[in-house]
Amino acid sequence: MKTVANGTLHGIVPALVTPFHPDERIDCGAWQRIIDRMIAAGVQGLFVGGSSGEFYSLDPEERAVTLRFCRQATAGRVPLFANVGAITTRETVRLAEIAEGMGIDVIVVITPYYLKPTQDELAEHYIEVCRAVRAPVLAYNFPQHGGVELMPETLGRVAARCENLVGLKDSGGNLEQSVAYRTCAPDREMAVFIGPEAILLEAWERGCAGSVTACANIAPRLFVEMYRAFRKGRTDEARGMQRLAAALGEAAGMHTFPSVIKEAMRLAGRPVGVCRRPIGAVPEAGRQKLSSLIEHLRAEGWLA
Repeated sequence: MKTVANGTLHGIVPALVTPFHPDERIDCGAWQRIIDRMIAAGVQGLFVGGSSGEFYSLDPEERAVTLRFCRQATAGRVPLFANVGAITTRETVRLAEIAEGMGIDVIVVITPYYLKPTQDELAEHYIEVCRAVRAPVLAYNFPQHGGVELMPETLGRVAARCENLVGLKDSGGNLEQSVAYRTCAPDREMAVFIGPEAILLEAWERGCAGSVTACANIAPRLFVEMYRAFRKGRTDEARGMQRLAAALGEAAGMHTFPSVIKEAMRLAGRPVGVCRRPIGAVPEAGRQKLSSLIEHLRAEGWLA
């Protein structure tokens, strides 16, 4: 297993889609090609089992199978982040232990969805999961989909009791809150990875560690080069790429997530199949708008 310390968690970590055949079986051949392409583009890690990976559509056995496959396909070339979050603490702990046993580098835990637990309940949930494993743990805040907000002070309470809580993946879109997560623990800094593409550069400028983004499935080099430009102080260059990243992020909301991501990959010449139902195809009007954006990215050289 690739050794991962808090200080090494940074950069572009694409939130992988899960490719499916037309009959909704997992397409491992397409997945291997995606993983190889991401690593060749220079990403700093890969994230499996998130919202863009349709984890909610996978049964428990499939969730374990996807972790095992991606661990084997990545082959230690970059750190592998894996979401093990479930509705109950019991199921989350079970998946976390499975993931650690497989050698997953960073265990990610989305807030329990549907239930809308209190902050006290969230704190106890994360403490129990962190204490069940020794691997680094990232919390995962996605209130638009999860129905509950993990507050910075709650994350700080967990960090005070669990040394292996190393940070958070934040898809909430509130930049001030994202920055607050960084310093919520009194004795150390949390690694905060931003989801919303529109605020990536600003978040990095304010100390966030990197990005876990679904749109990097479409044009990984765009995001890798944007992060590289930021790190090297080429701010104007990074801002130009930020505009393209924001356009991709906005386009992703044109239809039920993550259907637009998969349609964009098809238009870019890298098909990954359907989403599991009830998610359907992107409507024609949205497909036309998306096609224009993909052609612009192609003309700019980001799909080569």
